[in-house]
Amino acid sequence: MNATFEFALPLRPGTPIPVRTSGIVPTDAAAVIHDHLAPILGALGPHSRVRLTRLPEPGLRRPLVAQVDVQLPAGRRVRAQVAAATMSGLVELLAARTIAQLQLFPDALAECLRDRFTEFPPVPPELLPPERRKVARQKACVPAAMTVAEAIVVLEAMDYRFHLFQERYSRQDSIVLRTGPRRYRVVQTRPNPIGLEVTTPPITLTAADRCSLAIAAGHLDLTGVPFVLFSNKQVNRLQALYTRYDGHYGLLGRA
Repeated sequence: MNATFEFALPLRPGTPIPVRTSGIVPTDAAAVIHDHLAPILGALGPHSRVRLTRLPEPGLRRPLVAQVDVQLPAGRRVRAQVAAATMSGLVELLAARTIAQLQLFPDALAECLRDRFTEFPPVPPELLPPERRKVARQKACVPAAMTVAEAIVVLEAMDYRFHLFQERYSRQDSIVLRTGPRRYRVVQTRPNPIGLEVTTPPITLTAADRCSLAIAAGHLDLTGVPFVLFSNKQVNRLQALYTRYDGHYGLLGRA
């Protein structure tokens, strides 16, 4: 987080920010997004990607979803994701959230923007009625080995609600999540404090509840919380069942 970057100069005219759209969106959507993000991203614009989607599920109050992925120097990345009911509301939220995320690397922003948004908490996706929900996506990955401090950097920069990683010293699959401003919790199947460095922000280490996917889904159905972290007793692995912007569930775990 102490890396220094040159401030991005304004985009040259005719250098559009790449925007990919899905679903029924306004014909000028890409131009509107460019107009809002270009003054913020400057020369980072051509190295950024925006995905705009109108979700097809009926009944969603916020069917428009946008995600911007910004490639910074030295291999750093910043991501922001928002949802809204209207296009005007969406681009305003996306611009504000992009500024908030880039504040993690202040030298990538103009001075006038560095303190503009000191706190911009993400809004979790809304849910469809329980009888309409399903596990719409199962994502298997190989968690990268890193320290807890490094995992927190990824969590914040990528605008994740939680981050699955392999703790470098204990070699355990772990999930880190924020519990408050600069406060975090690490969940493991068998908690091992070996990798929780004293230099990291305040961290709580807890054991994942051991249950089935059906019980985890039932917990989400009953409570409406944005995600549940658990040790899946069928596969004996740490997993996360989470809400998606389309109102359904996604499942994340080790490949």
